[in-house]
Amino acid sequence: MCHFKKLLIIAVFTTFSAFSNAFDFESCNSEYCVKVFKDFKKYAKKGHPSAMETLGNFYIVGYGTEKSESKALKMYKKAAKWDQGSAQYKIGLIYTSGDKGDASKGIRYLERAVKNKAYEAAYLLGVIYMDGKIVEQSNEKAREWFEVASKYNHPKATYLLAQMYDTQVFGKDQQAKAIPLYNKVAFKIDSAKERLTELNQPLPPGNDDDIERIVVNPQDLQQFFDEQLEILRNTPSPKIGTGSRVSKLTCAEKISCASLSGESANRLHTEVQRAIGMAIASSFRQIN
Repeated sequence: MCHFKKLLIIAVFTTFSAFSNAFDFESCNSEYCVKVFKDFKKYAKKGHPSAMETLGNFYIVGYGTEKSESKALKMYKKAAKWDQGSAQYKIGLIYTSGDKGDASKGIRYLERAVKNKAYEAAYLLGVIYMDGKIVEQSNEKAREWFEVASKYNHPKATYLLAQMYDTQVFGKDQQAKAIPLYNKVAFKIDSAKERLTELNQPLPPGNDDDIERIVVNPQDLQQFFDEQLEILRNTPSPKIGTGSRVSKLTCAEKISCASLSGESANRLHTEVQRAIGMAIASSFRQIN
């Protein structure tokens, strides 16, 4: 069991810290950053959930403003009321680590985030139950959440689930379950491919180009913020209404509301918010 615990702690810490090093989202007080902060603040005041969440991100790292975890939490909570899964994930992240630790509240927000398709939250729930520092340790609950995240192709959850089977946490008769899981992420996570080689297993079709490498530079980030602001300029405020009073339906989900289609706008928002969430996670969750 100690060997298993050591393997998983190293794997989890590596997944967080490696992402942080690849994502350049940090404190900034340039003229551009200050202007972008003010622009998003304007749209957040008008009631746009995506602007509220982005403003929360800015407060967390000090992008165009002073750092303030309390203000970030306030903005995330406002966005979370609109079922913004990535905002709920970040609230759960704050409550399960740092000075505002509140495990039960954090777990509830993470579970809500999973229901709203923020599967990074399922991965974090698995890590929390596997770690057992802020909740009662439970390998079964860890497996349950890793399985959810793996079902939706979360590579790190799939790898840790494979590790649990490989280290015989659930018995020797289930060790063979690790092989297909390693295969699933062999060209996304190097250590999965290496383990297959150690076990004398053939590698699945694919190549090293499939390894998950997420690198975002300042220019990419600026492009995202500029595009998101353009969407907001062409999106009526939810407070004003768009001819529909459907609860919790954002304009970004209505094709006629934005210059991009609703699907494209949501995809753009989801991908970058997930990246920012992982970068933030690396600074909060220090598992050792």
